[in-house]
Amino acid sequence: MHIYIFDYFLNKKKYEATIAKIETRLTDLGLNGKNCHIGPLRSLKSIVKEELRNTPKTIVAVGNNNTLNQLINATLEEDNNITIGLIPVGDNNSIAGALGIADEDQACNVLAARLIEAVSLGKINDQYFFTSAQITNQETIMEIGGKYTIEPTGPGTINIINLDVSASNPKIDPKDALLEVLVSVVKKGVLKNTVDVSFIQTNRIIVNNLIHKNFIIDESIEVRTPAEITVAKEKLKIIVGKERIF
Repeated sequence: MHIYIFDYFLNKKKYEATIAKIETRLTDLGLNGKNCHIGPLRSLKSIVKEELRNTPKTIVAVGNNNTLNQLINATLEEDNNITIGLIPVGDNNSIAGALGIADEDQACNVLAARLIEAVSLGKINDQYFFTSAQITNQETIMEIGGKYTIEPTGPGTINIINLDVSASNPKIDPKDALLEVLVSVVKKGVLKNTVDVSFIQTNRIIVNNLIHKNFIIDESIEVRTPAEITVAKEKLKIIVGKERIF
């Protein structure tokens, strides 16, 4: 049985036609299951805990990056053998594109084909992330693999990547049990600025920001520092499309 968890923002009237279209398409494909809706009195975490008692075959997030991140964290807390799917609706859906899912209609076809990949996850303190954890360079100090310390000088960002949604760096593989650290520093020039980028591979980073800036994980959720970032021991089983970037 499939469980479909619809994010709270999908209760808005502008999404009614899209949700109806998804439900019809899933029925046509023989993928109809139980629909669960997040609400003021019902969290995604509580839905997952309740529905896992019925041993579903798949749990599908219907929403965006934030919805998927919540589902990953809720399911791995309870059961790391469950298979996860995604139907993207609305904005902030870069993860769907990386999985080879262009829109909600294609997502239904991908669920029907049921091509499953086991991928690594990042973990920041006690929270999992699928794509990346990003923070400003300003007053940020990193300890890499317990061996040396880096403190970037100049404006820019630190991006700790598990899955590169931009597909700009072929060295980044979400199945290699490594995290890639990209440190970008803006250098001011006379005519134009340039950006210097450093690339490091590791499986453990400790980060602190001295002015209390937060990480953003999966382009949607804030996490405070200090933070220990590692490759999670658990693997994520997720349904992907043929046009995925990994």
